[in-house]
Order: sequence, then C-alpha cells, then structure tokens
Amino acid sequence: MTLPSPATLLKKAALFLVEIVAFTLLAQAAASVLFSLPIDGIAAQLAIWFTFGLVLLGLGWIFNKSFRSQGIRELGFRFHKNLGTDVWLGVCGFALLSLLSLPFDLAALQDRAKSAHELLGMVHLSTPFQILVGGTAFAAALGFFTGAFHEEIRFRGYYQGAGSNEVSPLAGVLIALVPFSLGHYYAQPDWTLIQVLATIVPGIVYGVLYNATGSLVVVMTTHTLVNVLSFVGFLLSELMGTRAAATFTLAVLALLSLLVVVLRWNRELQEWRCATRRLFAGRPFLEISIGIAMGLALLAIWPLHFSPVYSLLAGTGLFGITLAAKRILAKGSVTDTAHV
Repeated sequence: MTLPSPATLLKKAALFLVEIVAFTLLAQAAASVLFSLPIDGIAAQLAIWFTFGLVLLGLGWIFNKSFRSQGIRELGFRFHKNLGTDVWLGVCGFALLSLLSLPFDLAALQDRAKSAHELLGMVHLSTPFQILVGGTAFAAALGFFTGAFHEEIRFRGYYQGAGSNEVSPLAGVLIALVPFSLGHYYAQPDWTLIQVLATIVPGIVYGVLYNATGSLVVVMTTHTLVNVLSFVGFLLSELMGTRAAATFTLAVLALLSLLVVVLRWNRELQEWRCATRRLFAGRPFLEISIGIAMGLALLAIWPLHFSPVYSLLAGTGLFGITLAAKRILAKGSVTDTAHV
C-alpha cells in the first residue's frame, strides 16, 4: 500500500475541513429552524428530532454525492451482513462497551439520577410497574430519536465516513469523536463534567464498530441500548436508591457481557480487533494530530449561535468554494498525468 505524503495528507485535510464546516453550518441552520417551532408534547418533540435526522441524512447525501460521487450506502445505510446479524452485532458492541465504560457509568450514576424525577414527570408515571415498563419504553424512544438516529448519521455516517475517505480511517474516527463527546458540554448544559467525560469511551467504541462494519444499524443499536441502560439506571435509582441501582446494573452487565463475549469471541471480536489494528497502519501520529485538530475546529463552531440565514449563506458559500477547489485540483491532476 502506497501512503500519501504528509503534504498531500495535510492538503486533503484542509480541504475536507472546509467541507465539514459547511455541512455543520447548514446543519445548525436547520436545527435553529426546527427547534424553534412552537410544539408541545413528547410525540411532537420526537418527531422534530426524527425530522432533524432526516435533514442530516439529506445533507450528508448531497455532500457525498457532490464531492465523492457516493450515495446513501456510504453514509452507513447498508448491512454489514444482514438486518438480524447487524442488530445482534450491536448487542455485542453494547455488552463490550458496558464493561469498558462501567467505571464512568457508576461515577456518573448519582448525577444522572438527579434527572430521573423530571424525566419521569414528563410522562406522568407513578407506580413501580409503570416506571419500569413505561419508563423503559420511553427511554428506548428517547435513546433512538433524540440520540442514536441523528447523532450516528452525523458523526459516524458523515464525519467519520467521509473523513476516512478523504483523510484516513484513523483521522475519521477522531474527527467524529472529539465533537461527539465534548460537544455534550454544550448540548447538555445541565450535565456535570463526569457525565460529559463518560461519553468518551462510548464515542471510541462507536467509531471502532463503524470502522469495522460500515453499518449504522450496528452502531445505532449499540448507541440506543446504551441510552436505554443509562435511563434504566435512573428508574432503578428512583425506585430503590443509588446503591441498589448500581448493584443491579453491575450484575446485569456482568452476565450480559459474559454471555455475549463467549458467544461471539471466535469470530466478530477477532474481526473488530484486526480492523482496529489496521487503523494504525499508516502514519498514526500525523493522522491522530490531524483528526484531533479537525475535531476541535468543529467543536469550536458548536457554541456559536449564528442566525439561520447567516448559517445557511455561510454554509452554502463554503460548499461552493470547496466544490470549485476540488474540481480545479482534479483538472490539474488530470493535466499533470497527461503530461507525464
């Protein structure tokens, strides 16, 4: 395998940075409009989040089609194997992630429990049965629509997928990881520092899973289950107290993780391990530096509250600049090849 020179890698990274900034500004414009709509009720709010995910999917498709002649499949809307297997692989990823992030989850449990009462009050659950059954169903809806669906389209499907294509797979993982994890500081102002830091390990695992499978079904399944488990911690804490919730959660995770790891050890975990090793086959130090720098650049845009019109105009302008620059560079490359 011939590696691109550092100068070529930096040039491609600079051009891709302009592209993803354009995408981010357009996404912010859409979010400003959608989330300013006067809506009431849980169902309407979930519909807005789902619509936002569809907007991100449309933007990702337009950018991929324009810059790389790629379609929906390259955004992760494909099966690694088939629907049932991909969902099962997501469960496997959830079990492994649960073990890796357990110390962080336990440290954040008390902080997360403070949100339980307010969240349960939104759906007016009172009896233990209602809290456990209805609360878990509510958690699944919240975990998918307000988290896994739009976040995985944006961070893994577009940021990581396109970043892997344009720069390198290792850089792509970090381009998605930095704004995904640290962006919770801005997206969830009521979260403590521990809760924000607790998203770093999941972000790494989501990136590794997506790099290994290329399927958002796998990653969305893992992400949704993580969100559900976190909320179940709320429910148990509300019913039995923090210590009982932590003990119960630890026991469930230990059994689930042991079962899944034993069942899949001989095949999938080896594939994931090999795919992860290949991430470091290029120029890891340079690629890590580029990925972190680009991720921090995206993170810096997050707290800037531009008007929807400004974000739309700026994003469209940067989109046009990047497209023109890519076409000019492509023509120059063809001309140089012809001369040779």
